[in-house]
Amino acid sequence: MQMLKSQSKIDWYAAGFKLLNIAGPIAGVSVILFTAVVSYIETRPQKLPLQYKLIHSNQTFYLEAANRTQELEKGLKWRNNLESDRGMLFNLGREYKRVPFWMHQVKVPLDIIYLKNNLVTTIVRNAPPCMKNLCPIYYGVAANQVLELKAGASNIQVGQKLIIEPIPKKL
Repeated sequence: MQMLKSQSKIDWYAAGFKLLNIAGPIAGVSVILFTAVVSYIETRPQKLPLQYKLIHSNQTFYLEAANRTQELEKGLKWRNNLESDRGMLFNLGREYKRVPFWMHQVKVPLDIIYLKNNLVTTIVRNAPPCMKNLCPIYYGVAANQVLELKAGASNIQVGQKLIIEPIPKKL
């Protein structure tokens, strides 16, 4: 007479293989979706609230303000256009010498205006868009703020003092 062995032992190898057959594709699809979502979020232009206005030579410019590191890094990247009465003010937090700015992933030509205590120290006029990896770097002499406006939108000159005022918040 032959005794049958009970099937109380689990075949861990087979169970693990079945689990991998289920979890593997789910993990793969999850990684692909996560990468796609992160890529999409990173390449969306940022729209910051209008916080300042600049009045210069009978022109008024409404300015978004980049204050935090992520806002400063993203700037005007991936924008398809910039209205001629709009711009972005980069508040650097302190004064820097030889301030580097570039146009990597910026799609519209800009005037880059370097300010030290609202005094214009350097202007880069009509900086062209740059969608490749090796973009030129533009340097300002000294600045604690940098203003970017649509190329040719203003007649601001080096040495001028600009009046940049907060936009009052609506009650």
